[in-house]
Amino acid sequence: MPKFTYPIVFIFNEEAGVYNGYIPDLCIYAAGNTLEEVYADAEDLMGQFFTLCLAHEIDFNTPSTLEEVTDKWVGYKVSLLTAKVPD
Repeated sequence: MPKFTYPIVFIFNEEAGVYNGYIPDLCIYAAGNTLEEVYADAEDLMGQFFTLCLAHEIDFNTPSTLEEVTDKWVGYKVSLLTAKVPD
C-alpha cells in the first residue's frame, strides 16, 4: 500500500467559524468544524487524488519540505499529512 506524505496548512476562517486545510503542493482544500475533521477530510481527498493519479499515470508534484511550507505560511499551523492508497 503506497503512502504519500505532504505538508498541510491549517487556517481558521473566523467569518465562517470553521477550519480549512490547504495542501499547497497539490492544490487540495479541505474544511471542517475542528482540526481533526479537516485532517480526516484532507487525508481522504489526498487518498482519492493519488488513487486517480496512479490509476491513470498522471504526474504530480513532489512534496515540499515542512520547513519550506512553514517559512512560507508564517503564523499558521503547518503539519504533515500521510495518505495511504490501496494497491
